[in-house]
Amino acid sequence: MGPLVSLRQFNLDDVPAVTAACQDPEIFRWTASIPYPYEEAHARSWIAQHDRFWSSSERAPFAIVSSTTGEFLGNISITSFDWAERTAMAGYWVAKHARGEGVATSALEMMCEWAFQTLDLSAIVLYTLIGNRASERVAEKAGFLATELLDDYRHPATPDVGVQATRWTIYRSGS
Repeated sequence: MGPLVSLRQFNLDDVPAVTAACQDPEIFRWTASIPYPYEEAHARSWIAQHDRFWSSSERAPFAIVSSTTGEFLGNISITSFDWAERTAMAGYWVAKHARGEGVATSALEMMCEWAFQTLDLSAIVLYTLIGNRASERVAEKAGFLATELLDDYRHPATPDVGVQATRWTIYRSGS
């Protein structure tokens, strides 16, 4: 059996699927950078920035799609690069209809492998808000270790809001 998902760069054809997926209040609840209510203009503006993200090495956003049908299933990104330390931060969300199927875990494993090999990173961190057990399970299954509990985590997208979160880290093999 082949991989469950594929990762590819977003394009403007993804606007309707992203907009539909982000109508789910659970995505807003657990993802600091998603506005609610989410409108098509949000998706269009966000995707329109992706070429700049890639060319400036600021972020690497990927659409998670079914490897068999190409159906849009979610988003996974690597951001907050620290090139001196060779680290970065991962973030992801999955559309409601695709949850519980291993989509996020598969995508996270693929993205980490890509980042370690292509970007020569030594470690990747991610943060889960306290109570988001599903995202914690994804991190665990993908090989991340809980490395710190934070009482006042500030996401780069919402630095004025402190929340309780767990910091997870995965290290490149041999690092």
